Amino acid sequence: MKRSGSDRNTLNERYRSLQLLDDDDEWMEEPQCFSTCDTETYGSSMDMETTFIPLARTLLERERMTSFLQSSWVFLLLLGVLASVTAWSIDAGVQILSRLHWSLTALGEGWLSGYLLYILFRVFILLMGVGCTVILCPEAVGSGIPEMRSILGGFPFPNYLTSRALIAKCFGLILALGSGLTIGKEGPFVHLSSIIAQQLLNLPLFEQIRQSNDLTHHMLAAACAVGVTATFGAPVGGVLFSIEVTTSYYVTSNYWRAFFSSVVGVVVFRGLNSLLAGSYVLLFTTEFDALPYETFEIALFLLLAVICGVLAGLLVRSYRMILDLKVRFMAQFLLPLCGSFPGLSPFIYAALVALLFSLVEYPVGRFMQLTQHQTINDMFSTKTLTAHEVSNTTHLSIDFGSSWTSPSLIMNLFTYVVVRFWSAIISITVFVPSGIVTPVFAIGAVVGRLFGEMIVILSKGELSIGGYAVVGAASFTAGATGTISIAVIVFELTGQLSYMIPVLLCVIVGRAVTRSFSLDMYETMARQKNLPQWPDLTKQISYSLSAGDLMRDVPPFYLVRHQTLASIKHLLDVTSRSKKGKSVGVFPVIDDVRTMIMLGVATREELESLVVLWEFSLRSGKASHYTCVPMAGITADQAIVLSNPAMETLEVVDLVQLEVLSLEDDYIHVPRDTFASHVILLISVHKCPQLFVTQRGKLQGVIHAADLLAHSRRDML
Repeated sequence: MKRSGSDRNTLNERYRSLQLLDDDDEWMEEPQCFSTCDTETYGSSMDMETTFIPLARTLLERERMTSFLQSSWVFLLLLGVLASVTAWSIDAGVQILSRLHWSLTALGEGWLSGYLLYILFRVFILLMGVGCTVILCPEAVGSGIPEMRSILGGFPFPNYLTSRALIAKCFGLILALGSGLTIGKEGPFVHLSSIIAQQLLNLPLFEQIRQSNDLTHHMLAAACAVGVTATFGAPVGGVLFSIEVTTSYYVTSNYWRAFFSSVVGVVVFRGLNSLLAGSYVLLFTTEFDALPYETFEIALFLLLAVICGVLAGLLVRSYRMILDLKVRFMAQFLLPLCGSFPGLSPFIYAALVALLFSLVEYPVGRFMQLTQHQTINDMFSTKTLTAHEVSNTTHLSIDFGSSWTSPSLIMNLFTYVVVRFWSAIISITVFVPSGIVTPVFAIGAVVGRLFGEMIVILSKGELSIGGYAVVGAASFTAGATGTISIAVIVFELTGQLSYMIPVLLCVIVGRAVTRSFSLDMYETMARQKNLPQWPDLTKQISYSLSAGDLMRDVPPFYLVRHQTLASIKHLLDVTSRSKKGKSVGVFPVIDDVRTMIMLGVATREELESLVVLWEFSLRSGKASHYTCVPMAGITADQAIVLSNPAMETLEVVDLVQLEVLSLEDDYIHVPRDTFASHVILLISVHKCPQLFVTQRGKLQGVIHAADLLAHSRRDML
């Protein structure tokens, strides 16, 4: 829209002082003024300068300080600190509950009484976690990563980033992990960091950031990276992992924000651990040699990656099956059982899950009672599990070496995989905050260890079995989550690059195998919750389809360049409510029905303003049925001639001539042969609500954002 003449005159007056700087005559008059001034006047001006210059400097310094405090640096610093303190507090709370669990179990005088106390504690703590989550904020249930992916894609989620969700997520996660549920923390931590970022944005100090949609988006993206970093203590891998799981398209200029806040978070987290423990150690300590594997073992690693990829795909498919069974079970049994109290169904379901796995895990063996962190440390060990010394154990009891080998090491490892496979799937269906990375990482580590132990038995050779556990953990997690960055996280967690080549190869293979017959876990969760998410352009078909393949036919509601007022009113009336309860907001304008040449678009607001203006003019007597009524942005020679509504049945003589401006940024058009990948980028990145499809200027159809979402759900993009 071009500026009118009056706007340009106002603009010229406003910047007249800047134009004078280029005028030599004006500059020559300044010294002449000083030559005519007397000494008294000059002295008084010097006194004023002496008084006001320090004041001006003080005000300038205050302004700079205020600007700095309101900057992104301070925001990201606070975000990293607060997110890390929150994550550390949650870990501390879980550790306290775990110790309380073992202390309570030890109170039993015999095996049976200890078994009973073990079960009661798990059921009671999990019920408390369900209560905190469901009662305080139901939006806190689940992972949080699929929802944040939708939010960063531009889709609003009310009540998802509120303070109530923060409280529910924190206490629900502490109680769920403390109950022994087989869940992870990466999803809830991402959600928690995003809530903290949103609450910081609500402060008056960061109003300037909040007013910018782009900056708000960047801060939430950085918060997701901080959440992943707080989970693993891996800033580089955390940033890359967050990019893979929460965004379809990432603005690379936002890298520095994510890395800065993540590094701050890691420093704070490690500092808190050092204050309590006296020193900081890596999450998983390994002692591999510089080159701990032979060349022929690459083939074994790839075979392990294929096995892990298949198991990861089966895990995702089993999760979908369990979800369907859960829905039918609750509808057919739990809801009728609850009767007039349907709110009790989440509690009954959680109690049944806790009871089931408590009954199974306790009698199976002591190895099933290890935490996931302890299990992974055991699997990564370069020693055999029978050679654990008391000084090297990280377990709550004195020695767990015999736990893995009694009655059989292979049998125990296999049992752990089977039980944890199903417990991880079922646990994330409970109504509490939950993640998936840590459970699948532990399962993958045990699968790799089992594979390595069997290779040693068959070959009767000496291999670094812990390396197979590292490769198995990475490839299994890559398949389940659909990420490659898990390899970087493994390097940071172990602090070694000895298995860099096998890990990178197997992560790619594991992900490819899983992707060949299954979606990843986060995509499955998003579809189960029917969350709107943009296609990520990973399918080859996105580069072979065109806009013509995605478009709908010519929209039924469009305007011809020459239109009667009565027909406009009728058009607005019939499009006020569609079948989905939403009104049509944009109307394409064509030159003629025969040519269908697209001239531009007219919004509902513009048309409604036109009708109101005309009717007001008629009632006030300021216009006749043939008065030219100028619209904003249209000059007098482009005036709009309004017709008498009573003449609509007559031959069209006096028409509403719509001179629409050039196509607006939000309502652009694309040629029919435009690739689908470009259409997806325009709608998802530039947030275009719809695209009109043309062929040599002729209107052919329209592509709505909802069309892309529907195609994505049907795996067509």
